[in-house]
Amino acid sequence: MKKLCPAFLLFTAVVLILSSCNNSSDWPGWRGPERDGKVMGFEAPDEWPATLTQSWQTTVGECDASPILVNDKLYLHVRLDSAEQALCIDAETGEIIWQTNINPAPEVTGGPRTHPGPRSTPEFVKGKIITEGAGGILTCLDAKSGEIIWKNESYTFEIPRFFTSVSPLIKNDMFIMHLGGQEKGVIVAFDIDSGDEKWKIEGEPCTYSSPVIWKTDPEQILVQTETDLLGISFDGKILWRIPTPGERMFYNSSTPVYAGSKHFVSGQGIGTTAYEVKSAEGEYSFEQLWNNPDYGVSFCTPVVKNGYLFANDKGNGSLYSLNIENGELGWADTVKLNRFASVFDLGEVLVSLAASGDLVFFAPDTQEYIELAKYKVSETAVYASPVFSKDMIYTKDETTLTCWFME
Repeated sequence: MKKLCPAFLLFTAVVLILSSCNNSSDWPGWRGPERDGKVMGFEAPDEWPATLTQSWQTTVGECDASPILVNDKLYLHVRLDSAEQALCIDAETGEIIWQTNINPAPEVTGGPRTHPGPRSTPEFVKGKIITEGAGGILTCLDAKSGEIIWKNESYTFEIPRFFTSVSPLIKNDMFIMHLGGQEKGVIVAFDIDSGDEKWKIEGEPCTYSSPVIWKTDPEQILVQTETDLLGISFDGKILWRIPTPGERMFYNSSTPVYAGSKHFVSGQGIGTTAYEVKSAEGEYSFEQLWNNPDYGVSFCTPVVKNGYLFANDKGNGSLYSLNIENGELGWADTVKLNRFASVFDLGEVLVSLAASGDLVFFAPDTQEYIELAKYKVSETAVYASPVFSKDMIYTKDETTLTCWFME
């Protein structure tokens, strides 16, 4: 048997450790690697500074889509110069590495006209970037060069009222999208390399929620439609359906959230409801566990931490916590923020970034709201989620991408 020298083994171990450290800071898509809003590697300061320090700021264009971070590069999908464009930016310097014109930007009219850019967050997979434009155009780009690999314009025939917002979900060699609109909604699985369709489910009205993978046995795709929460197999079969109709002016935009077999539905204007999904001999059933009619979200997805849901409220965007076992309120703050907000679990602390531009760090305490720090990161509206990497924070406001750090 051929023996490996100790120096080679040490070198290999170091490479593996460094690779693991780099990957821990990656944020490859919507709400992170597992779509649960949990951030790895954030370094909370021993003492919170009075202000954040700006490292750099780059004008990138308009979008509500969030930036993603992979291998020290940020990727964005924006509207700039009347076109939808993909950008790759050096995370350390803010310099644009490449910029690709994908398609003419669709005309955004009516209520959404103040949000003219893409809403769907890109996804990084296998050295590629998958994007969806505001009008439903799907594009795959080479992450290194920005070259377009393929483009699909087959699902631009109908879009939701406020344009497309679904972010691609990756599983093995395919990605899953909810496309179309209220009348002709369709859930489709595509091959990543070619863009070819693998399967599709028609007749499911599309809204603004992005699918997630339910880590059960066997794993399933969770899709929140305009009317129902669905459990779908990876070969495209609907396994179960929970009716979740929304009230007027509520649009099921929250990404599905679960803990074990419990699923938490919010964003319908009726507070928050917990369901348990069970299976027996291949048949699925569900039961409602509880409903809290007073606290729920609008354009925000809760995070689960220490047995509680933490989120920004559907009304004035104030923060609150709910017990996941019974729906009882842990605490509710009274400070107005904004119902458009992102909440993330940074490990030792939680954070919320509301459209008001307020970045709020708070303790994951279940019975008392404890604010640790609050910073104003923009004077214009912030609809994109932030990205955290160790002690760096990246925020995207109306037209600029900014890198902050704590001194």
